[in-house]
Amino acid sequence: MSENLELMGNIARAIVNSGKMQGVEWVEISIVVTVDESGEASEIFGYAYDEKGNYTAVAPKLREIEQPVAAYREWLRQDGDKGFRKILFQFNRVSRKVNADFEYENLGRWQVTPKNVDDIIEQLRPNLGE
Repeated sequence: MSENLELMGNIARAIVNSGKMQGVEWVEISIVVTVDESGEASEIFGYAYDEKGNYTAVAPKLREIEQPVAAYREWLRQDGDKGFRKILFQFNRVSRKVNADFEYENLGRWQVTPKNVDDIIEQLRPNLGE
């Protein structure tokens, strides 16, 4: 297994094993984690999508996911690079497919507001099925 897949697997396991996920019916999940300049996780939110496509706002606790996110960020960083400021992590628990996208500059990317909440929910929908 590649180191990239191992690190992404650690993030997926942290999400699946989170106490916040107990009782939530989901097939796919998207989690956005914001990190500060020092690399510490400072904000998290996400949506779980069930097999019918319905969503639930949900996210693990920061302390449950900050270590695997920090390890992945550090692994991706190049010399002299500040590293990503946001990661969008997507996982399908049936197909076991994962996807990650990163933001390095625009902290407003994937930011939820009352005006854009429906658009963000759809924009973050993983669609990683088989």
